[in-house]
Amino acid sequence: MIYNSCFDIIGPIMVGPSSSHTAGVVSIGKFVYDFLRGEPEAVQIIFYDSFSETYKGHGTDKAVIGGLLGMDTDDKRIRDAIEIAAERSVAFTFVCEGECPYYDHPNTALITARKENESVVIGGVSIGGGISKIFHINGYTVDIPLNADYDLAEIRARYAEKPRCAAYVGGL
Repeated sequence: MIYNSCFDIIGPIMVGPSSSHTAGVVSIGKFVYDFLRGEPEAVQIIFYDSFSETYKGHGTDKAVIGGLLGMDTDDKRIRDAIEIAAERSVAFTFVCEGECPYYDHPNTALITARKENESVVIGGVSIGGGISKIFHINGYTVDIPLNADYDLAEIRARYAEKPRCAAYVGGL
């Protein structure tokens, strides 16, 4: 992982309670938001391992929805993200699973999102201290640290609308 400063280790300015279960997850959701160029109409979020066991208590559900709505880690509206999504008619479902078959880390999520005629399947992992990365886009294995610079236009050009594996396509 890329550490730009000691604040990457200490953790980001964020709405809590957990840098791993909230701030890191906001970043994953925000990546999906940015990838789709706006908030999705429908989303399925699969939480694995630790996320699936503690997502409500740690606010992981609110955090990922906040990111999917375009919120940053320090946005106080994250606390109300689920209600805001419902007001905006963003349909979402949460699925809880055990071990993730695609990535070996307890803080893993797989998000299937649709906006207009575009859909995407993105897998992300929250490593700790608010640091997360994307490991999967539409069936492709990737390694995109979200605390480093990346070229989203290049990523979209390479992976948008090119699903490789029907096993990733979920309930949308």
